[in-house]
Amino acid sequence: MKQFLIAGLMLSAPLIAQAPPAPADVSGAWTIHGSVAGVDVLEVCTFTQSTDAKLTGDCDVQGTKWPTTGAVKDADITFQHSGKYNGDDYTITYHGKYDKDKSAFDGNMDVDPFGVSGDFTASRGTTVAAQ
Repeated sequence: MKQFLIAGLMLSAPLIAQAPPAPADVSGAWTIHGSVAGVDVLEVCTFTQSTDAKLTGDCDVQGTKWPTTGAVKDADITFQHSGKYNGDDYTITYHGKYDKDKSAFDGNMDVDPFGVSGDFTASRGTTVAAQ
C-alpha cells in the first residue's frame, strides 16, 4: 500500500509542477507614456482585475475618462479604449508584457482606424497629471 502511495505521488508531481502561472496583477492606477506617429501619449489608466483576469476601468486622456476593457494572460496584458483626436474617433489597443521585477509593463499600441502604431511604457501609480 505504501509503495502505491509513493508511486502515485511521484507520478502526479510533474502535473503539479506544470500548473500555469497566475496572471500578473495589474489592478490599480498606471501612468502610461508613449509615442504614436510623432504624437506623445500620456494617460492615467485605472484597472480593476477580476478573478478570471479580465480588466475593466478607465483611462484619463487630457481630462476625459474613456471606459477601458482588456485581459491579462500570464505576463501578457492587452487593453483598449476609444478616444478622439482632432475631432476623429479612434480605438487604441495596447499590447504589453509585465515585468514583475520592475512592477511595470511596456509594449506597443495600435490606433485604428488611422493604421498607426507606437511604443509605450506603463509605471504603477499616477506619477504625473494627465494632460
